[in-house]
Amino acid sequence: MKHVVLALPLTTLALIALTHAACAQSSTPEVMRAGKRPAPESAQTKPDEPECKTLTSGSTFCKVTENGVSRWVLQGKLRADYEVGDTFPIYKHSMLMDLRRYKLPPVTGPWRYYIVRGMIYRVDSKSKKVTKVVGPTYAR
Repeated sequence: MKHVVLALPLTTLALIALTHAACAQSSTPEVMRAGKRPAPESAQTKPDEPECKTLTSGSTFCKVTENGVSRWVLQGKLRADYEVGDTFPIYKHSMLMDLRRYKLPPVTGPWRYYIVRGMIYRVDSKSKKVTKVVGPTYAR
């Protein structure tokens, strides 16, 4: 019986050998969904800490991944640093002067408006106590 030797280039032989080795390692074919490779099984079972960012307004957004699609989600409403009745540090914060910009009613009594981290407060000028938490600046 005669053996036939084919003269193939070395790169072709190397490619055939790599393809054969890859097929031998993986018995199940890899299925891609929507053009994405599936994540390894270990990555799907352990939850990762979400990536979060806090804006200067105080709002926090976190990156949420569902079905391989990532999106940024608002995590909660802006919370007030001071409540009604709390002593407000008026010397640490600036008083609001342009009330029309924030669509606030004019000052008609012994109180002033202050803004801290995106939240507007109405503060009594004599007692320095918060009389009303007006709300966030982005809602105006």
